[in-house]
Amino acid sequence: MNNVVENEKEKFNIFGEISNGSTTHSTSTSSSSSDVYLSTGWPTFTTSFITNIVIGSVIMIIFFFLRIIYRNFYNARLIKSNGLNSVLITSPFQWIIYTISYQMESIFESRGIDAYMHLQFLYLCIQILSIIMVFGIGILLPINYTSITEETANVVLNTLDTVTVGTIQPNSKRLWAHTLSIPIFTMVAFYFFQKTNTIYLEKRIRWMSKHNERNYTVLVREMSRSISNADDMREFFSRFFDSKAILSCHIIYKEAKLRSLWRKHKHVQRSLERVLSESDIKGVPPTRAVGWRPGMFGGKTVDSVEYFTKKLEQVDKELRIAQEEASIKKDLSISQDLAWRVSNITASNIKKLTNMTSTAGFITFSRMAFASQAAQCLFSKNIEKFKVTPAPEIKNIKWKNMIVPNRSRFLRRIVSSIIFFVIFCFYTIPVTAISAVSNIQTLSKVPVLNWLLEVVNLDDTLRGFVEGYLPSLALVLFLALLPLFIKIIIHFNKEDTRTQFYHKVFTVYWAFLVTNVFLVVSIAGTVLGILFKMLENLTLKDIATLLGQSLPKQSSFFINYILVQALTSVPMDIVRPIELIAGIIRSSRESSFGQKMKALSHDDPTSLNSIKYARELLIFVITLSYSTLSPLILPFGLLYFLMDFFVSKYNHIYSFCPKYQSGGMIWPLVFNRLCIGLVIYQLTGIGLFVLKTFIPGIVISFLMPFFTLFYWWRNVDKYKKPSSVLSLDICPEEDYFGNEFVKSYEDPVLSIADLEINNNFKNDHNFNHHNLINKV
Repeated sequence: MNNVVENEKEKFNIFGEISNGSTTHSTSTSSSSSDVYLSTGWPTFTTSFITNIVIGSVIMIIFFFLRIIYRNFYNARLIKSNGLNSVLITSPFQWIIYTISYQMESIFESRGIDAYMHLQFLYLCIQILSIIMVFGIGILLPINYTSITEETANVVLNTLDTVTVGTIQPNSKRLWAHTLSIPIFTMVAFYFFQKTNTIYLEKRIRWMSKHNERNYTVLVREMSRSISNADDMREFFSRFFDSKAILSCHIIYKEAKLRSLWRKHKHVQRSLERVLSESDIKGVPPTRAVGWRPGMFGGKTVDSVEYFTKKLEQVDKELRIAQEEASIKKDLSISQDLAWRVSNITASNIKKLTNMTSTAGFITFSRMAFASQAAQCLFSKNIEKFKVTPAPEIKNIKWKNMIVPNRSRFLRRIVSSIIFFVIFCFYTIPVTAISAVSNIQTLSKVPVLNWLLEVVNLDDTLRGFVEGYLPSLALVLFLALLPLFIKIIIHFNKEDTRTQFYHKVFTVYWAFLVTNVFLVVSIAGTVLGILFKMLENLTLKDIATLLGQSLPKQSSFFINYILVQALTSVPMDIVRPIELIAGIIRSSRESSFGQKMKALSHDDPTSLNSIKYARELLIFVITLSYSTLSPLILPFGLLYFLMDFFVSKYNHIYSFCPKYQSGGMIWPLVFNRLCIGLVIYQLTGIGLFVLKTFIPGIVISFLMPFFTLFYWWRNVDKYKKPSSVLSLDICPEEDYFGNEFVKSYEDPVLSIADLEINNNFKNDHNFNHHNLINKV
């Protein structure tokens, strides 16, 4: 009888826990009874929680003073809207109350649809997690905790793992509650997804129907080579629309020299404005060194205003000549100037002439309805030609990338995808290492590293800091470097607009995070935790049981990870130290307040939000996927989104000054990934019930991904077209008369009026400048 008891204890001890750093051992051989430790329990969690609270509080206190010292950066939107005399709220609590109470509808009207949809997405996550937390904490957590009395009398109660599904024995009837949570949580997600899609469509329609040049204009890509200028473009589309319907056509030019001169002109013009402003403010005519030796060391100096004025006049002359050449109609037919063409038909001449033509341009119509019709029609039997889409905002366009052919861009994307795949594979190695470091007990199994356990066991706080906080912080910092590499690689793609560029950044970064943080950490942590037991002579059933116990216990690592994100990363999002330092450096070069203000608040919110969306979706996937396995993760996931909602709302109200609006186009991408996250949650449930050999759970969970995929398809089919083009029955019926939008989408390299020197401006400053020289 005693032997039977000892065998039962030995069989169970593979699920044993630790308490206060001590290890439980069975009376059998040490190799067969060595325990599996994946978390050190409440001491580790408490240390990590307190550490994060302290760091987060310090960051927010620092921010309170920074927003007063650098008010032009942290309150840029408020100052630009209300002027220099805008009142800054300095009360420690009043600005928090004002941020929380600011109406969402006011966000849409004053801050735009992009800011509104970002906050709406965070609100969606808060709603879903708040509701499923009631079921998770109220039902699942007590069931998990009380299950240790079934056949697990040797489990120590003071660990985080006692509230996971790992405490429930295989094929237990208690798993019915976890089985029902899968469809319940799925239906809750469906409801709020649908609600947010409806809100998005309503806001998107309002945005598309505003009196703005973008809503009267379409972008035409991959036009025929026979169309070489705006007149050819108008002639082609006049076959389908009345001549009065087309206000203007603008071709996008390919001449590299012309675009280079245009950029040089803008740079010199900006430099001249800077030195003129400096001379007015300081009262001293500025000078600059000529040559390699600085003026303070005896180098030759010249008057900066005269230097940049002469340089601007020279560049302006060169630009005008290039613009006139580009405006000449390029006819590649053999009929004109036949003798010259026959005698000069060479590979280089043909290539030169071909490169002068363009395949992209804009058409501005007199009514929104015409633009909507054009965006929905096919203009050629060759579906690869004359691709017409709604025009992006002017400041959203990357003009030099607009003329890149789709075939070239497709090849570039293949190359960048291969590079990303290599980086994907590389990143799994350090992420796996970080996952292993988070478990000192597992590392101590390695003979060379067994001293680690003795060191951290000297103090529970030290162990909690080493196992709980440091690995999560290391993972956050390590992955924070990724966006920089991703942006560099995606620049190679030559995307048409800044929105498309940042959408690619978001898509790739999200894939990196889900793969390396969620999947790799979950799998690697689970396998590493039982690696030494798997190497023993265990049956397949024993290994499955081990995995079923180990997978839920990974929640302790993710709880610590979410805490670091919520209480360290999110407060850093409101401080934005890198953007602040960059803004201070830029503004130090300016003299006037207006230019300093512009330089200080130069950051692009779309760039920052593309990274934030990916991180927020990762937290949502982690929280949802472990909501059934370990319901304790739900309050911390909710804490993250509450903190993030407040910080993001403050940034949108006070700080961010976007130059353009994408029209909320990132929401369909976010919705797709929300559905993918829901499928990942359901697949995790299937894996759990397979390991627990619970047939009802397997059957019910197996059906859920198919329901989700069908729901996903139905929503995409329902909302894609109405949110892409404006419905004809709600287009304004009256024609638009006037010349306001005629030149809106003209290629800026031909916009001489915008680039020529303002003579009055120059003469006024020259007069002041000569007066300064006379005074000196």
